[in-house]
Amino acid sequence: MGRGEPIIGLLASDMRFGNKVKEVASTLGVGVKHVLSLDELPLSIRVVIAEKREGVDDQGRIILYKDDYDSIEELVERASEIAVGELRYRLAAAAIDPGKSIGVAYILNHRVIRTKRYGIIEGLLDDLSRFMKSHSRAEKKYVLIGATSNPENAKVIARKIMRALYGEGVIIKLVDESNTSKGLIPRMRGMSKDEYSALILSLRNILKLR
Repeated sequence: MGRGEPIIGLLASDMRFGNKVKEVASTLGVGVKHVLSLDELPLSIRVVIAEKREGVDDQGRIILYKDDYDSIEELVERASEIAVGELRYRLAAAAIDPGKSIGVAYILNHRVIRTKRYGIIEGLLDDLSRFMKSHSRAEKKYVLIGATSNPENAKVIARKIMRALYGEGVIIKLVDESNTSKGLIPRMRGMSKDEYSALILSLRNILKLR
């Protein structure tokens, strides 16, 4: 854990779950103190992720339970948001590459926190809606959609996203995605071509959103 970085508590016996929480938290610049009892946590740590509800005495802390969230990413994002203070998240964004499958890079405060590939638009709309609602206090919220290779398809996706995010204060932009299939950043093992294109698309546009 870096000096001065926000820290969240983790109450869990499942090491695989614990390691995944730490992995996601590290992408957000947040430290994790992993314990088997809340008594082991410093009083300065006010938000805790718990694997199970049974036998948990919150001791005045904010406890977020694994079962209340659809994914570990969403759980850790919420815990991190509370730990750093919600106004610290100036930007919440998603960059979408509408290829054969839909690749998406999710962004918080100019950090790409994860990428994902979708075979159907409904899965994207559900995740995108949850992501933006989870970060509704962000000062700026954007969805960037690559529109060069297939502008008509991009417009169809944009209209569906506009309906799904209506009233959330999200700005939806069609952007140039030329040359996003190649970049200086190496493609990570297991990352699809569409996820990689979304990642490059996000990095090419991210500085423009400052």
